[in-house]
Amino acid sequence: MALKKGISAIIGTYKGEEYIEELLNSLKNQTINPALFEAIFIINGEEDSTPEILSNFKNKNPELNIIITYSEKGICNARNKGIELAKKEYLIFIDDDDYLSPKYFEKILEHAKPNRIVLGTQYEIDYETKEFIESRLTNSLLESSGIIEDAYTKLTEALVITTNKLIPTKDVKKSEFNPLVKNGVDISYYANFYPEHDYEFYVMDKNEEANYYYVFRKGSISRKSISYDFNITDRLNVITEINKGLKKAKTPEMASFIKSLTGGQVNKINEYLNAHPEDFKKVCHEIYKRNYDFFPYKYFNENSENLDKPNNELLIAYSFPPSSTTTGNAICKRVLDNKKNIDVIYASLNNLNKDFELEKIVSEFLIRKITIDLDFSTEWKNILDFSKKGIEKLEEIPEYEKIYSVCYFPHSHFLALEYKLKHPDTQWTAEFSDPIIYNFDKNENSSPISDIEYINRINKHIPKELKKIKETDSINFICEYLTYIFADKIVFTNENQKEVMKNLFHYDKIKDIIESKSEIKEYPTLDKKYYYIKESDYELNEEYINFGYFGVIFGNRSLEDYINGFDCLDEEVKSKIRLHIFSPNKTMFEQLLPKELLDKTTLNPNISFLEFLNLTTKLDVLLVNDSETETIFKINPFLPSKFGDYLGSGKKIWAVCEKNSTMDQKDIKYKSRMYDIYSTVNTLNQLLEIENNNRLFKDKDYHIDFDKIDSVDDLKYIVDKDQKIKRYLRSRNTQLIKKIDELIQVAEEEFRKDSQYEKEIEELTSSINQLKEENESIKNSNSWKITKPLRNITNKFK
Repeated sequence: MALKKGISAIIGTYKGEEYIEELLNSLKNQTINPALFEAIFIINGEEDSTPEILSNFKNKNPELNIIITYSEKGICNARNKGIELAKKEYLIFIDDDDYLSPKYFEKILEHAKPNRIVLGTQYEIDYETKEFIESRLTNSLLESSGIIEDAYTKLTEALVITTNKLIPTKDVKKSEFNPLVKNGVDISYYANFYPEHDYEFYVMDKNEEANYYYVFRKGSISRKSISYDFNITDRLNVITEINKGLKKAKTPEMASFIKSLTGGQVNKINEYLNAHPEDFKKVCHEIYKRNYDFFPYKYFNENSENLDKPNNELLIAYSFPPSSTTTGNAICKRVLDNKKNIDVIYASLNNLNKDFELEKIVSEFLIRKITIDLDFSTEWKNILDFSKKGIEKLEEIPEYEKIYSVCYFPHSHFLALEYKLKHPDTQWTAEFSDPIIYNFDKNENSSPISDIEYINRINKHIPKELKKIKETDSINFICEYLTYIFADKIVFTNENQKEVMKNLFHYDKIKDIIESKSEIKEYPTLDKKYYYIKESDYELNEEYINFGYFGVIFGNRSLEDYINGFDCLDEEVKSKIRLHIFSPNKTMFEQLLPKELLDKTTLNPNISFLEFLNLTTKLDVLLVNDSETETIFKINPFLPSKFGDYLGSGKKIWAVCEKNSTMDQKDIKYKSRMYDIYSTVNTLNQLLEIENNNRLFKDKDYHIDFDKIDSVDDLKYIVDKDQKIKRYLRSRNTQLIKKIDELIQVAEEEFRKDSQYEKEIEELTSSINQLKEENESIKNSNSWKITKPLRNITNKFK
C-alpha cells in the first residue's frame, strides 16, 4: 500500500470520557491543512461514553479525517490496530489524556525525513492543578534543538516514551507492540524497534511552539501502588523484552542504551523489596528462572544514589575474570563490595579456565577493560612483558588519580610500580592477599631476578637512605620491597599477615615504612543477592546432614581433623552424614579418605564462583581449615578467603584453626583446634547436637582445654591415658601407610610396564632393522635385477 503525504495520529483510548475533549479540541485547532493528517481512535476494553463523544465530534467536524475503530482490550492491541490502519507517510502515537499545541503537526512535519525521528517540545502537566511539572525529560528537550549527536545517551528518557515523536510509518508497520506486556509498554517496544534502524534524531526548537502536553493524572502507571504483579512480574516481563532487543544491537552504543533501559524496571523491583524484604529469595528465584543474558545486578536491591559516582581509578590485576582463579575471585569481591565504577587492566591468561558468569556480573562496574594478551606464567619474562605492554596501553589513556594493585601474583605490583614512577602524583594502593616470599617448605617462592638492566634502572629511583636491590634477590622479595617503598598505602588482609611480612625484613627503616602505610582490610562478605544469581542444581538428600568442603589439600592443609571427627561418631550418627567435596584433587581425596567415609562422600570437580556461593546456602555445614604454619612463621598469616563467603551463607561453619591464627581469633560458634582430636570431637558433637554418645568418649568428660597443655610430656600423658584414642590413631596411621604402600605398588607396576614396553620396542626396532637389511640384500641380488622387466610388465596389468 502506497503511503500518502502527512501524519497518522494513533490514539488508543480506554474510558476517556472525562478528558478526551481537550485532545479533540487541540486536533481541531491544528494549523496544518486537515488533509495532511488523520486521527485514528482505537477504543479498547470496557466502554463508557467515549465512542459517543468521538462520533459527535466527527459529525461536527467533517473536514477532519477522524477514524473510529475497536480492538481487543489493552493499549498494545489498540496501537497495533492503529498501525495496521495508518495510511500517511509519518506516524505519531498520542495518549488520549494528552493534547497538542496548534502548530504541532505543521512544524513537526516540516522537519520529517525518511531516516529521521522528530521530537517536539514536551511539557508535563498535573491533571488536577494544571500546573507545569519540572522533569528531566522536559528539560532534556527544552535544552536541545536540531540534530542530536549521541541521542541514545543524551535523550534516553525521551526516546522511550511512546508519544511525542514523528516516525516513518513504513518502519513502524514492520513492528508491533507485545500484547503480553501490561506495563512498561513503551520501553518494551522501543528496545526492539531502534536496533532494527539507523535513525538520526531531530529535536524541535522550543521557539517553534511544537508542544506536546503530557498529562499526569491519578491512576496512571507511575502512581500505582506497590504489588508483586506490578513491581516484580510486570517489570521482569519488560526486562525480558529488553533482552530480546539487546540481541539485535549491532553497536556497543546501542547495546549500552538498551541495557540502560533496565534501570527504571529495577527501581520498581527495589521498591517492592524495601516494602517486602521477606520475598527476597522468591524474587531472586524468579529472576534466575528467566535466564536473562543481561540483568543489572549492580542496581538490584541497592540504593542507586550511592552508585555511579565519578571516579578516576584503575585496578591492576594480573588475574581477573574471565580467568578463573582464587585470586581473581577475591579481587572480584573487592570490586563488587566497593561498588565503585573503575577501569581495570589484566592479562588474558588464555591457558587458564574461564568463568564468564562472574565476568558478566563484575563488568557492570567496569568503565574500561584493558586486556594484555599473555598466557599464565610466573617467569620474570612474563612479568616484564605484562609491565611493558601494560604501560604502553596505559600511556594512551589520561592519567589516573588513583591506582589499586592486588598481588598474589607479583605482576600486578610490578606494573603498578612502573605507572607510579611515570606518574608520581597518582596515589598507589597496593594489596597483598598473602605473604609471597616463602613457601611452606621455608624456601623462596621465586628465583633470583637476574636482570641487571632492570636492577640498575630501578635502583636509581630508590632513596639514598634505603638499600638497593641486587641480582641475587628473588622476584617476590623485590616485589614486596619495592612496593613498600613506592606505594602510598599497603593493604593486608589481617593483622597477622602484616606482622609476618613486616618482620621478614630485618631492616628497621622498611619496618617503619610498612607500619606507617599499612591498613587492614579483610576479604569482604558479598551482598546476599550474589548468593542467588546462579542457582545450583546440585542434588542434596535432605534426609542426611550434608557437609561441604571446597578447595584443595596439600602438605600443610589436610582433611585429617575432619576425618578424625567423623570416625569418632557412633555408627547410627555416622550413617546420617554425607560429605560433599568440590576440588580438582579428586585422586588425593580418594587416597586419604577411609573407605567408610569415602562411601559417604561425593567427589566433584570445581564449580563456578557464583554456583559456589549459592551452594553454600544449601549445605548444612561448611568446612574451612587453616594451613599449618607454626614450623615456618611465628604466627599464622593466612585467612582463608572462603571464610568471608561462608559468613554470608547463613549456614553453620566448622572451622579448624591453628592456635592464634586470624580465624582462631574470630567469634565462631563451631571451632576446633588443629591436630586436637578432643576439640574436634567436641565441636562435631555440638554441631550435631549430640550429648555424650560418641563411641570414643561415651563414658568420660572429654572437654579438655588443649591450650593449657604445656609440654610434650603433658600431651603424651593425656593420649596414653585414653587407650581408645591410642588405638584409633594407630589404626588411622595404619590406613594411611597401607594407602601409601598401595600407591607405591601401583607406581612400581607402571614402571614395570614401561620397562616391558621399552624392551618390546627395542625388539621390534631390531626386527625392522633386520628386515630392512634383508630387503636391501634382495634388491642388490642378480635375480632381482634379472626379473625387473617381468615386474614392470606385471605392474601394468594391476
